[in-house]
Amino acid sequence: MSNLAGCDVVSVKENTQHIYDLVALCAARGVEKAVVCPGSRCAPLLLGFGKHPAIETISVTDERSAGFIGLGIAQQTGKPVALVCTSGTAALNFAPAVTEAFYQNVQLIVLTADRPAEWIDQWDGQTIHQSDIYQDHVSGSYTFTKENQSIAEEALSLDGPVHLNIPIDEPFYPDSLDEIQFGNPVYNNVIEPVEVDNTELQTLLDNTSKVMILAGQSEPNPELFDLLNSLEVPVVTDVTSNLHTLSNSVNAVDALSTPDLLITIGRSIINKKLKLFLRENSPKAHWHIGTSMIGDPFTSLTETVNCRPEEYLNGMKFNSAEYRDYFVESERNLIGTEFNYFTAVEKITADLPEKSVLHLGNGMPVRIIDFIGLKKDVDVFCNRGTSGIDGVVSSAVGHALADSRMHTLIIGDLSFFYDRNGLWLNHEFPTNLRIVILNDGGGGIFNMISGPADQGELTKLFTVPHNRTAELTADEFGLEYKSARSEDELIGFKKGILEIFTDMETNRKVFKSF
Repeated sequence: MSNLAGCDVVSVKENTQHIYDLVALCAARGVEKAVVCPGSRCAPLLLGFGKHPAIETISVTDERSAGFIGLGIAQQTGKPVALVCTSGTAALNFAPAVTEAFYQNVQLIVLTADRPAEWIDQWDGQTIHQSDIYQDHVSGSYTFTKENQSIAEEALSLDGPVHLNIPIDEPFYPDSLDEIQFGNPVYNNVIEPVEVDNTELQTLLDNTSKVMILAGQSEPNPELFDLLNSLEVPVVTDVTSNLHTLSNSVNAVDALSTPDLLITIGRSIINKKLKLFLRENSPKAHWHIGTSMIGDPFTSLTETVNCRPEEYLNGMKFNSAEYRDYFVESERNLIGTEFNYFTAVEKITADLPEKSVLHLGNGMPVRIIDFIGLKKDVDVFCNRGTSGIDGVVSSAVGHALADSRMHTLIIGDLSFFYDRNGLWLNHEFPTNLRIVILNDGGGGIFNMISGPADQGELTKLFTVPHNRTAELTADEFGLEYKSARSEDELIGFKKGILEIFTDMETNRKVFKSF
């Protein structure tokens, strides 16, 4: 009975047991970590996840940061992560991370506590319209109640982010934590084997010598890497494809040649020049192979295959060795130029530990790497689902919390300052994450591209000039701080924050000279 009626008295157990059962189902689904945000209406969720023996809870005050930290953990582990928040605008702050997860097909289980529906629009505190709050950016959206518990099985069976909005009546605080009990649900996730029939593509390959594989953003995949490495075909690799060290890898900068057959795998690519080239010079056939969202960024798609590329391409024969040899990487020589963020990034990436993890901010950092190339055997992650600057620090934090390797984040100044709350954890900051800030006193990318750079005095509305540094931020969060204004000063950076100061105009000139 709702509190609005104000008559019947119900027990805490009656109001909350279905929530503890949901927590147990999450554990059975494979959730090992939950990122939770403080609040009162979400108390049963906090207590349930906090007490469950198979789930580690990570408490983060800022919901926007929490969402991206959960995203990073899910990306790094390959396992679903639960996000928990209280009612009201807290849920809205998950939206950027949920959207990023949607476009990268990352499994987030978003659990938003809510007030009973009858209190919406009644001037009750922290009460807004929460059902379907993420609209088209989740794989499924549900209202979870004790009368509708069966929908949890369906929700947790979906790929990508899912949303369960949970109206919770008072009372919801138990007299003792011993009252919190979990069942042992069995989660049946039977994956039916996919029947692979690649004869049509093989016939096409037998009659086509100009074949190109274009790899967009993808997670590290050793099986796919080994397969592509053995093929006689040029593989154009975006820096976020995690295929950049293939022996037949071609940098996107050098890939301006129209294939007769284009095979795409992965998601988005960074290089706009190549994207425009392929739109204007369509291949005769374009096949996309993959199991997640299918896009057509070159407006040339002719066939789609719902299969993992390493399964579908296994055993196929390519005859494009001559076409592969056509591509010769151009020399992008940065030596002899003034200190700038291209030379700085080249030095930083050359010194990365092998088998470590590199995180890239949007704006210039990911474009710099994509342009100069990356030859180190490292995993690469970037929020290219929506390409926003929000949550970049937080995503890297999530990765580092879930993995013991060294993680290096290269990020622009505006993006770093925008997401400083990613450093504000309610427990120890991961010591295996170090942060490199490219500080050119504003949004340097807007000084590079035509349009904003041509607006005279009003260009500052895009670049947002400033004189801030990260030194006080590092001190606030107990991180070591080092600054650099020359290549020699980059030497010796091991942990904490390295802030590289470059001149925006010098960076612009170097970029234009390429």
